[in-house]
Amino acid sequence: MAEVREIIAAELKLTKVEPWKRLKGGCSSNNWAFKTEIGEIFAKIDSDKHGRDLLLGEMKSLEMLQSSESVRVPRPIKIIFSQNTAILITEYIKFKGLEVFQGELGQHLAMLHLRNLQLLKENADQAVKQFGFYVNTCCGKIPVDNQWNEDWINFYCKQRLKPQVEMAAKMSGNREVETLWSRLEPKIKQLFHGVNVQPSLLHGDLWSGNAGETETGPVIFDPASFYGHHEFDLAITRMFGGFGREFYKRYHQLIPREVGFEERKSLYELFHYLNHWNHFGGAYEEQSLKIMRRLVANS
Repeated sequence: MAEVREIIAAELKLTKVEPWKRLKGGCSSNNWAFKTEIGEIFAKIDSDKHGRDLLLGEMKSLEMLQSSESVRVPRPIKIIFSQNTAILITEYIKFKGLEVFQGELGQHLAMLHLRNLQLLKENADQAVKQFGFYVNTCCGKIPVDNQWNEDWINFYCKQRLKPQVEMAAKMSGNREVETLWSRLEPKIKQLFHGVNVQPSLLHGDLWSGNAGETETGPVIFDPASFYGHHEFDLAITRMFGGFGREFYKRYHQLIPREVGFEERKSLYELFHYLNHWNHFGGAYEEQSLKIMRRLVANS
């Protein structure tokens, strides 16, 4: 820890960097809050093989979410690379679980999703017109490919679902997942019949553990952002609970549900179940296969 303190002090030109408390959360193995002369800061320290991509992606995600002026995130300060270690420094925010500000978060998330859509209509030169992101990110510890793509269905199939399917088959030895994917992929296009998908800036991993509130409003964190279909962000909010009726009510007041939403929700949940299968195994294997079987049968 002494070496990390010295690195942070040198990079931020600080004289006081005192470890305050170690924090749990996320996939990063070493999270600390420090007291400094510029206030309390939060540091994610990662020495894993994908740590650089994970924290660089999170830094860029936070910068883009903050610049949207739609939803509060921890203010990114700096990312530091020292030998095999990456350190992400942000402001420290004291928060608790999301309770009182459910509706406000739903509204803020919709505002985030609408921002680029409004630019496409009003000031196209400043809008993002493709799906992807400026850097690759990680969802958990698994890197995801954010290369820009003009076609959402192609992006989602080739750069999100297919890599997870291939990883699951390789790691588990399960061949059914590949068979189901070969039957599902050609049918995915029909789930978007009549829907004009345009790129929205997304959080990318918005489960309840990545949202909270302060005394004054909601905050989200640990993003894996990219530009994609706004419905993608909603899918994981329903998987593990924590988001209430007011959250969805306020969201859909600004962005109404489109026809076919429930089936596409399952398609977007599939990515997260596959990702959890590849991280944790266990029950996520059968849950992933169950969704794939249902989508194949219903499409």
